[in-house]
Amino acid sequence: MTIDRAATAEAMHQGLGLTPRETTVLCLIAGGLTTRQVAARLHISRHTVAQHVAAMLRRAEARSRGELIARAYASGILATGTWPPQAEGDEAARPGWPG
Repeated sequence: MTIDRAATAEAMHQGLGLTPRETTVLCLIAGGLTTRQVAARLHISRHTVAQHVAAMLRRAEARSRGELIARAYASGILATGTWPPQAEGDEAARPGWPG
């Protein structure tokens, strides 16, 4: 999976302050993947995924993953009208995603 680094840098200034790795995790979660599936896809532990999610929730002042995703769309971090969800400006196809 590739994330547009310029879009990610811009997203960090839009209020949520997400790192590039957090943006990747957010895209996968927004696409419906579980913590276990995100961990397997990124070759990291489930604990690491949970830490990324906790950090994003804290920064976004969100109470749930759903609220976090809604705020990411509202702030322009995630592009609307795309599936699977991707960072704004990331037009690269993602291997392993249906569609």
